[in-house]
Amino acid sequence: MHESKKIHKTWLKNYKVENVFYKGRLYSQTLKYLKKQNNLNYSKVLFLFNNFLNKKYPICNILVYNKKIVGFVGTTFSQKKFNKKNFLNCNIHSWMVDKNHRIGSSMLIDQIKNNCIITVLSSLPRLNKTFLKLGFKKFNMEYKVIFIKKFFLRKTHLNFDILLKQNLLMKKTSKSEQKIINDYKNLRFKKFIFCNLISNKRCFIVGDLTKKKKFFKTFNIIYCSDRNFLKNNLIHFYSLIQQYFKAHFCGEFYINKSKSILKNTHLTKIINKTIYMKRIPKNYKFDLLYSETEF
Repeated sequence: MHESKKIHKTWLKNYKVENVFYKGRLYSQTLKYLKKQNNLNYSKVLFLFNNFLNKKYPICNILVYNKKIVGFVGTTFSQKKFNKKNFLNCNIHSWMVDKNHRIGSSMLIDQIKNNCIITVLSSLPRLNKTFLKLGFKKFNMEYKVIFIKKFFLRKTHLNFDILLKQNLLMKKTSKSEQKIINDYKNLRFKKFIFCNLISNKRCFIVGDLTKKKKFFKTFNIIYCSDRNFLKNNLIHFYSLIQQYFKAHFCGEFYINKSKSILKNTHLTKIINKTIYMKRIPKNYKFDLLYSETEF
């Protein structure tokens, strides 16, 4: 073994990775560490900790040196289905290690279960080589946002509506969709069925309603169960989200242009962002369920 590798391996023995569970043994200690980090959006991390709880899996891993926390990786685990098969998905929303302890950085990633899909949607550009070295593949995610005010003047066809009531949603959705409804409890998330009342065609949608400059509201689509139905009825959809949520903009995220739902207009803006994924299965369908939605 090369001498430098021997030294590296010896140093790593001084580090230990611990799993942290929501309000478990190491939870308070971890929060204290995170509050002190100037380069971390603490409120964003706390929001993710509190909103996507899964008692079976840790909310983060911490790197420990001499009984002191020196690093952290934030994880959100969820179950997703592709080709009728269930897959464990882990989204890494934060990763940071104290400057003098970055020799142990990769240990935090290595600790994540080796049988799950891993996604990284919020990464610094300088970490590109690091993620590629760790076996991740690089993708370009596009965020498309459309100003929809011009559609406000068009009356919605009476055949279309949005079903928002919780008890009604639970009756008309699948078990997997019911779980999403229960998991997305925060009021900023909107869960509903967009439907044609005559034909009974419909799709289940989850969106994140955010405010820009304290006034302009954007409805970002996180998940849609039937992209084609929504794409073919966008004018009605735009009118209804303005009516129900007072939205000025509508946005979506995708990695494959052919999967884009929103049609381009002269009022469209597209923002590109590099993301990383590992162990993605065939026919993988990208969405933002159980991950951050603000970048």
